[in-house]
Amino acid sequence: MFMCKPKLALTGLATFLSLIYSPISADTVTLNSVDGSVSISGDLLEYDGVSYRLKMLIGEITIEASQVECEGPGCPNLVSDITEFSIVGSNSIGMDLLPTLIEVYALERGGDLNISTGENGATVYEVHDADGTEYASISVVSNDSMAGFSSLMEGSAVIGMSSRRVSGNEVAAFKLTGHGLLNSAELERIVALDAVVVAVNDNNPVSILSLDQMASIFDGSITNWNQVGGSDAPIRLYRRDEASGTTTVFSNAAMAPGGRRLTQNAVLLNSDAEVSDAVAADENGIGLTSYAQEGNARSVAIRSVCGQLFEPSEFTIKSEEYPLTRRMYLYTNGEIIPDVASEFLAFVASDDAQSVILNSGFVGQDSSRATLDQQGRRMAQAIVSSSGRTELLQLQDLTGIVLDAERLSFTLRQGVTGAFDSRAMADIERLAEMIRDGEFGGRQLLVFGFSDNSAPADVQLTDTQDLAQRAREAIVAATGSANLGNVRISPIGYGGLLPLACNETPFGQARNNRVEIWVK
Repeated sequence: MFMCKPKLALTGLATFLSLIYSPISADTVTLNSVDGSVSISGDLLEYDGVSYRLKMLIGEITIEASQVECEGPGCPNLVSDITEFSIVGSNSIGMDLLPTLIEVYALERGGDLNISTGENGATVYEVHDADGTEYASISVVSNDSMAGFSSLMEGSAVIGMSSRRVSGNEVAAFKLTGHGLLNSAELERIVALDAVVVAVNDNNPVSILSLDQMASIFDGSITNWNQVGGSDAPIRLYRRDEASGTTTVFSNAAMAPGGRRLTQNAVLLNSDAEVSDAVAADENGIGLTSYAQEGNARSVAIRSVCGQLFEPSEFTIKSEEYPLTRRMYLYTNGEIIPDVASEFLAFVASDDAQSVILNSGFVGQDSSRATLDQQGRRMAQAIVSSSGRTELLQLQDLTGIVLDAERLSFTLRQGVTGAFDSRAMADIERLAEMIRDGEFGGRQLLVFGFSDNSAPADVQLTDTQDLAQRAREAIVAATGSANLGNVRISPIGYGGLLPLACNETPFGQARNNRVEIWVK
C-alpha cells in the first residue's frame, strides 16, 4: 500500500525516493500520491485494476491504485478499460424502451446477451462479442426520474434516465458540486419523444376535457363523471407518485398554473403500463399514463382555454403541439465516462435505433410531414380568433404561400439563453442531412418565425424575422453552403400569428415562440 504520512515528513521522503527510485528505462510512468506530495517513477509491469506493479532499480514495488494517480504515456487508460457501467432512472425508459435498445446494440456486436438480476433489483445485461468474450456489462435500475438525477449526483450511475427535463434546482445543484451544466447539449441527450395522456376506459362517453377540468379531477374538486358530461358515477383516479416524470409533466402543465395540488385520493401504481391496465379494467377510472403505454385505455383530447383542440399523435408529439408532449432524456454528469458507455449513447442516437423506438411505442425524432389539409383546424382557429384586419391579411398571405406546401415536424425552439435548445440543434442536423442527401432538390424550404403576443405587433414581426433568419443561418452552416445545391431557404417572420397554444399562460407563450419548417 502507498502510505501517506504527514506532509512535512513526506517532503523529505519524496526527495529520498527521487534519488533511489530512478527509472531503469525511458519508458516509465509516474505515480503521484493523492495529496500530490510524493511521486514515484518506474517501469509499469502490471495493472490489474486494483494495484500497480512497478520495476525500480531496487526491485519491484506494488502500490494500491486508489492511493495514487498515474501520469505518463505508459499509464493504462482506466476509463477505456472499464467495461461495466450503470444506468438509473425513469422506468418509462428503463422498462419500456431500454431493454430492446440494449438487445439490438448487442446483436450488432454479433455475440450473445445474458440477462440476470443484480444487487438492489438491478437488471444486468452482459453483452458478449462473437468470440464469447464479455464486451460490456450494463446495470439498469428502473424507478423514477428523480432517482436518475440523484444517482448521477452521487456517482453511482454513469447515465441517468428521465422522462422530464432536468429542473432548474437540479441544474444549479450539479453545477455547484462541479458535475457540469446538466442542461447543456454535451450532457443532455434526447433518446425519444412521448406524451402524457389522460386516459379513460374505452366505454366512457367522455372524449374531450379541458386542462382545467383535468386539473379539477386530479385535485379532487370534480368527483363525479356527470360534472364533465359523463355518466352519474364516481371518478376513480390512477397515477404514479410525484417523483415520476409522468406526474411531473402533468403537474407542471395542468396543476401549477392554478396553484393546484394533486389529491392523495388516488391509487398510486409503479408504472405507466399499470395505470393504463387499471383504467382499461375500470369503467369509472381515469389515469395519467404515457402515449407509449396507452394500451387498451383511451386518451381524451385536450381543449385549451382559448378553444383549441389537441389530440396526441405522432405529428403533434414530434412538433410538440400536443400540450403534454415530453422528451425522454439520457443524462451524463460531466465526468469522463467509459468508452463502452459513449459507444452505447452514440448507438441510441443512430438511425438504427429509430426503428427500435417506434416498435416500443415511443415517437422517434425523424421527420414527418403534414399537408395543409391536416393543418386546417389550427388555420381555422387562427382566423376565428384574429384580432383585426391586419392579422387577417397576414393569414391570407401565409395561406397563399403554403397552399401547395407541406409542414415538416421539425419545430425549433430556444433555450433560456436565447440560443436554440439541444433538440432544435439536433433537428437542424437532421434537416441538414436530408438536404445533403438531395431530398429537397429544386424545392423551397420556408422557415417561419412565430412568437407569443406579449410584445407590440411591430416588435413581434421584427423579432420573429430575426429568429427565422438565425434558423436559416444555422441550417446553412450545418449543411455547408456547397451542399445546398438548388435548395432555396426563405426566412419569414409572422409575429404572433397562428398560435399553437393560448397566450394567457406562460406555458402557452413558450409553445408559441418557435420556428416552423415547411417545404414547397
